[in-house]
Amino acid sequence: MHTESPLTPSQIEEKIQNAIIALQLKDFKSIRKAAEYFEVPKSTLIARVAGRKSRTQSHEMAQILSNAEENTLVRWISRLTITGFPATPMLVKEMADEIRLRRVQVASSRIPTSTEIPPIGHEWIYRFQKRHPELKTCYSRQLESNRAKVATPENIQAWFDAFRTRLIERKYELDDMYNMDETGFGVGSTQSTRIIVDSTQKSNWKVTAGKQEWITAFECVNAAGKALSPMIIFKAQNTNSAWIPKDTPQSWQFSTSTNGWTSNSHGLEWLKRVFEPESKKVSGDRPRLLIMDGHSSHITGSFIAFCIEKEIDLLILPPHCFHLLQPLDIAVYGPMKRYHALEVDRYSRAGVKRIQRAEWVELFQNIRKKALNSSNIKAGWRGAGLVPFAPRKVLDILPFNSSQQPSTPQMRMSNQDLDLSILRSSPPDGIELRQANQTFNKALADNDSLASPTRRYAKRMTRLVESQNAEIALLRKQLADAQEVIETRKKRTKGKRVKLQGQFVFSSEEVLKMVREAEEKPKEKKPRGRPRKRPIEELEEETEEEEPESSSSDLELELDECVARRTRSHREN
Repeated sequence: MHTESPLTPSQIEEKIQNAIIALQLKDFKSIRKAAEYFEVPKSTLIARVAGRKSRTQSHEMAQILSNAEENTLVRWISRLTITGFPATPMLVKEMADEIRLRRVQVASSRIPTSTEIPPIGHEWIYRFQKRHPELKTCYSRQLESNRAKVATPENIQAWFDAFRTRLIERKYELDDMYNMDETGFGVGSTQSTRIIVDSTQKSNWKVTAGKQEWITAFECVNAAGKALSPMIIFKAQNTNSAWIPKDTPQSWQFSTSTNGWTSNSHGLEWLKRVFEPESKKVSGDRPRLLIMDGHSSHITGSFIAFCIEKEIDLLILPPHCFHLLQPLDIAVYGPMKRYHALEVDRYSRAGVKRIQRAEWVELFQNIRKKALNSSNIKAGWRGAGLVPFAPRKVLDILPFNSSQQPSTPQMRMSNQDLDLSILRSSPPDGIELRQANQTFNKALADNDSLASPTRRYAKRMTRLVESQNAEIALLRKQLADAQEVIETRKKRTKGKRVKLQGQFVFSSEEVLKMVREAEEKPKEKKPRGRPRKRPIEELEEETEEEEPESSSSDLELELDECVARRTRSHREN
């Protein structure tokens, strides 16, 4: 016999709150009918309408954190869970301690403190979970162990819920919502296509140049149909100026790796050199959302720390669902790969046995104009069910769609979007805030002259103020941790990662300026003694066919695993 699971205290409290609001809005003529509809005890509802506090509210003074502060901590845990980086009990305690310490820090002139505040005990985490049964403790598992079960209606719906929550909280504009992903190209490889052949001939083979190497391209598009500059990664040890045609757009980024794949440093460099400056130019001070997969080259400590520092909101896609939820995969990369195959065929028909890197960059410019247009980009966001927001576009095509459940009757809610401009000033002192809130709530409870909407708003305002204070404490802690990681890594770094002297990454404008100076400088007699090492050396030309994985060619730029940006060779004075 199937029995329903008992409701948790938070679920019961939610039902009671909904019943109280419905009575205040006069949706029910009597308390008895409201209690029956929301399935709550009549006696409890009568007492709560009369002003009695809930059990959680009555025990709030005995808690280390207030209810508003604990709810903020719960939301923070939920955000970490969604992004795939769940919090450990030790981290939750650390964050709770941070909220408490921020609140109890007072000026020594007002409240002298002679003893140090004791740390939060081990038992607090169990009491905290008991007050918030939506939280549970479990052992984390590697993602690969559940690979075949990820693309379920439940997980897809959870992703849409997370996206919608962020959309409501942050109110992003279309220009400020971005999707980033990388895609790879096998240079020389093509696709099977429909062809017309001579039926009298037995052969229907298509001759191609053959796969030569792997090149990776980073792309990023926003919901308004616009694309940021790409970053291209060649398979080589050093970046060569001969690979970058003169007509290449100035903002394009170029890099190298030993296998043509992306790495942690490439993801961070893309974030710093492409996304941050180009999106900031469009968004200004508005919040920005970056949707991406959970690839290890993207989700690193440095990557996340930079996003926190620059106030970039990250939203991680569920694994193995990119073909359903990622705009670039849905409507951009497919056409791009087809156009790439057509261009490769064109070179093959011309008798080209090997496509040079400079030729490939020109090829990529052509296919990018065709595939990365506004129509395809918007179609990707629309097909992912994100803009406009339509989860059914994805849920309806899933097999065994268990998400189609009868909807529960929706009750009419009161207007909760009151003017909260009073909360937008700098946060007050924690102890003063909590004491003032307690005094204010007591005065409201003793005074019957205030109207019900005003009383509800005042109580909601005090909770929101404490919640905001706790949220700020969490953000300060995260920022401090990120800065500590960055400073520690800076101290551990030894030497320079590039052979060009002076800085870590060189823009193409700087590199080409040095190249031009080297070209125009007249040959001088070699000085006596040991020769000094030059930042850029002039090398004899070597063909790419002889050693495709090396980077020896005209005026090789010795850049190890770094990004070089193509700009115009010079500007007219």
